[in-house]
Amino acid sequence: MKQFNILFWLLMSSNAFSKGKELDELIKATNENSLAQKAANESVSAAVLVQERSTKHWLPKVYLTGQSFLSNDPGTALIGKLSQREIQNSDFMADSLNHPATSLYTKAVIGLNLPLYEGGEKVAVSKAMTFMSEARASEARAVGNEFYAEVVKNYLIGKNLALEKSDLLKSKTTIDSIISRYQIGNKSNQLGYSGLLGLKSLKNKITGLLDENNAKKLATEKALTELSGSKVNFKFSENSSLESLIKEYLSYSEITYIPSQKVQSFYLNAKSAVEVIDAEKSRNLPRIGLFGEGYAFNGDRATGKGYTTGIYLNWNIFSGNDYGASSEAIHKSKAAQYLAEATEQKERVEYEGLKDGLDAINHSLFLLKESENYLEEQTKISHNLFKNGLINALQYVEVLARRVDLIKSKSSAEAELIELRSQLTKNSNDTSKQGALL
Repeated sequence: MKQFNILFWLLMSSNAFSKGKELDELIKATNENSLAQKAANESVSAAVLVQERSTKHWLPKVYLTGQSFLSNDPGTALIGKLSQREIQNSDFMADSLNHPATSLYTKAVIGLNLPLYEGGEKVAVSKAMTFMSEARASEARAVGNEFYAEVVKNYLIGKNLALEKSDLLKSKTTIDSIISRYQIGNKSNQLGYSGLLGLKSLKNKITGLLDENNAKKLATEKALTELSGSKVNFKFSENSSLESLIKEYLSYSEITYIPSQKVQSFYLNAKSAVEVIDAEKSRNLPRIGLFGEGYAFNGDRATGKGYTTGIYLNWNIFSGNDYGASSEAIHKSKAAQYLAEATEQKERVEYEGLKDGLDAINHSLFLLKESENYLEEQTKISHNLFKNGLINALQYVEVLARRVDLIKSKSSAEAELIELRSQLTKNSNDTSKQGALL
């Protein structure tokens, strides 16, 4: 359906997303190229057509048949003459009855069948198809949420890696400046030489972290390229902070757990299964309807016309194929309900676990940012002390090393925060910001 083809466009329609234009473009490209989303959309379209067709069960069945044939069968010849309304006395002679000539007959029939009562089967089936159609729609929204969260997660991880790289390069530049500007490499000065070795060791550590950063960045770019179907090169907006993007793009129900679109689809499947029970039970109820049929019959004498109309009753008293069908439907309905409840239970537990994890990560980030401020001030003071010769290189290296460790710890914590919030967004049912559908 058209509304599902624009799922991600709706997801990024909020004014809050104007800060991340490149991310919006990635989301749109992913929506256009996602095979899973296309499959879900087609499934919805098919389910809607089935549901619409099921509501027309009360419409009459109109049919037309025609046939043309040669025959010398005695019964066919006699009935054919009657249908032509041209029977003659000579037609009842024994030889004429037993040995009719071969003749060409043509017959056309138009008929109508109008059901008046179907035991409630078609009504129940129509209700079941309505719930099934709604279930497919929920599944499509769940697929949309999943790909939306996956794209945003990879993009934000890429931005986090870029910020980490920038901080690491600043530290590396500081170390290079110290090594090139200060005479601390004389082996006779053991304290100074030890400081030089510490600086070189820290520089190597930063180089290794930068290599690791680049590898992760390439992996993230490949993931986004695969999802969006186009080559991805990170170009981050300077006016959008990582924290603001996380809050705006990775939203979820922060107050209480709300069943996701996936869980809702399971409950809708269960409701559909309940209606199937009524449909199966109606197999043993009578069917009543009106019928009518008109014909035109042409043979070797003339063309005759006639009609038949009336009311019919069909009652399936017993059928081995239908025996136990309603009991089977009851068990399937219970299974569908239990599956929905089990899925909700599992998702609720995951939600609580992710929420607890978020609380811990947010607290850790708060402490890390506080430590970052302290360490930034300490680094400035230590730098001035080092320039004035009040502390040696080894002491300064210790401060710089703590700075590098803090950069890595903060980046790892923010990556974990992005991962946790993306998981919550995948299972989110809060469409107030991401675009409400149906």
